[in-house]
Amino acid sequence: MNGEDYRALVFNSARDGNLRRLNIFLEDRSPDWLFGCLTAAPSRTPPIVIAARNGHLGVVRYLLTKGADVSVRGTVAFDGEVIPGAPALWAAAAAGHLDVVRCLVEEGKADINQTTNSNSSPLRGACYDGHFRIVEYLVNKGADIELANRHGHTPLMIAAFKMRTDIVQFLLQRGADPLKSSAKGNTAMHDAAEAGSETIVKMLLDAGAHNMPDDFGVTPMMCAALAGHERVVRLLANVAEPQHTRDAMKLYGATLVDKKMDLGAAIRIWNEAMTYGRPSGIATPIDVYDNLVELDSFSDIRNVVGDPDAIRMQALIMRERILGGFHHETHYFIRYRGAVFCDLGQVDRCFQLWMHALKLQQTHLCALHPSTMSTIGAFLDTFMLTVNEGIINANLDMGVRPPPFSRSNVLHVFDATITEMQRYSGGDVRIRTEDTLEEVEDEDKCTDFLMLACLQFILLVSRLRPIENKGPEEDLMEEDGLFATTLLETVCRLVKVCDQLSMYPLHAACQDTDKPVTARFPSSFVIGMLLRAGADVNSKDHNGKTALHTLLQCDKPRLSIVKLLLERGAKLLARNANDETCLEIINRKMPQSLAQLKLGRYITLAGLAANALQRHRVPRDFLSIVPKDLLPMLRLY
Repeated sequence: MNGEDYRALVFNSARDGNLRRLNIFLEDRSPDWLFGCLTAAPSRTPPIVIAARNGHLGVVRYLLTKGADVSVRGTVAFDGEVIPGAPALWAAAAAGHLDVVRCLVEEGKADINQTTNSNSSPLRGACYDGHFRIVEYLVNKGADIELANRHGHTPLMIAAFKMRTDIVQFLLQRGADPLKSSAKGNTAMHDAAEAGSETIVKMLLDAGAHNMPDDFGVTPMMCAALAGHERVVRLLANVAEPQHTRDAMKLYGATLVDKKMDLGAAIRIWNEAMTYGRPSGIATPIDVYDNLVELDSFSDIRNVVGDPDAIRMQALIMRERILGGFHHETHYFIRYRGAVFCDLGQVDRCFQLWMHALKLQQTHLCALHPSTMSTIGAFLDTFMLTVNEGIINANLDMGVRPPPFSRSNVLHVFDATITEMQRYSGGDVRIRTEDTLEEVEDEDKCTDFLMLACLQFILLVSRLRPIENKGPEEDLMEEDGLFATTLLETVCRLVKVCDQLSMYPLHAACQDTDKPVTARFPSSFVIGMLLRAGADVNSKDHNGKTALHTLLQCDKPRLSIVKLLLERGAKLLARNANDETCLEIINRKMPQSLAQLKLGRYITLAGLAANALQRHRVPRDFLSIVPKDLLPMLRLY
């Protein structure tokens, strides 16, 4: 057996620190055999990396004598977080194993600045969990104290954020730049202020740091205010500009309202804020915030004392004006306040606030941003839960109550969801904030979610019809001409953007898998709307199936929907990738329905001819003499 066959055994022994067992496997082996065994496959972790991670000094030293490459990388885990591409030195430094670090540097001649896939250095890894002696050793051995990760975060920044006072002091003494900024303009002062460490903030100020804003206008004092660290806010007020202090104090008051639930303290802080800087001069009422204007004077504050709702709206107004419409805290607390309204039964207020949050996200953030996806998902979940609860209550004879939101509400969110798909289709790249860089979203998964959400919204429109109008689903289009026209135009947009993204909404609407039990798919109304909007009933998806093929794969295909697709032109003799026609599947799964379907009316002479060519495997040379307008039909069969 060659060395590759022993990789798993050697890895397990190295992981567990079983030097005796390693000796049995690796002694008296050729260099080529050892190379194959100790060099893991790209998707695996090499033995020396896992041994260094777990602090097995004897194993690491032994592997080095056997020619293990100290520069190989592997995947390691710390506190549930997976770190890909970690070298052995990084793993040992991050885990706090000083003796292993020394061995790798002095005996293995490891590159002291070799980084992980995210460009995190061993020094930065040691700073994270506060391994001071390792930090000191690495710096003394020449580690680059300014080497930042892929986001521009330096060892000083991570030490400040994790409140490692001794490491911050040491790095500053060794010349770390307190003014160095990350990819988004963040400095160590921002991290220290957000963490709430007065001591580190003082150290950084003494080293020459300032209360300077990042690329999005957020200062360290504002970070402290958002995190609720009053002492840090007051410390930085001594060095900040008065106008920055005024805004930061307002933000701190908003934090007291929404995080601490202390409205009295918020009023006290807002009164203090009025003593700094000058009024913003913004006096335009904001509709979504109850037409209120931001507090900007002592008299304004007196007017809201005793009005909790107005105080809570003021917190949202201040946060949006000071942080901006792109900031995640702006969106989060708008949605939070909307959720509170929803729990109180004020679903209309929830809808207004959530729509405002969604508008801000689509205005300022890149397409398919996680925050935007989350808001759309929250709308969908709330709509479905509310409708289902209404149906359950009606079935329990608790009385029929109108739903707390209307079909127009659903249509607005449906429209915004399609807009998100169009933004992605058009290559919309706006603010890609750090959270989108940390977590790479599967874009296909996101667009699939949006398409399925759109189908759910169409279905919700049908389910929200007034009870007296409950009849055949197809009759909905006749009930309200203006609404029906708007709905159809919106579905047309969905079909168009799905074509641009090579997606198949009609196929998805015909499936009964991967959907909630309450989803009611396949739905004749949804399928009918897609067909009205121009969805191609005979298009084949990536798996070579038409919509009718997809429908017939359901556990119990609905006869009425089979008829609907056939009446709209679905081809009975179209073949899927398994060379099965729809007629053959119907004959196999629904033999009792053949008479009711009256399939003869759906079979054409052209279809029979094309199917005969395929069935008898006629060579494809004849395609060169067939009129071009017949080629799509021939490919279908």
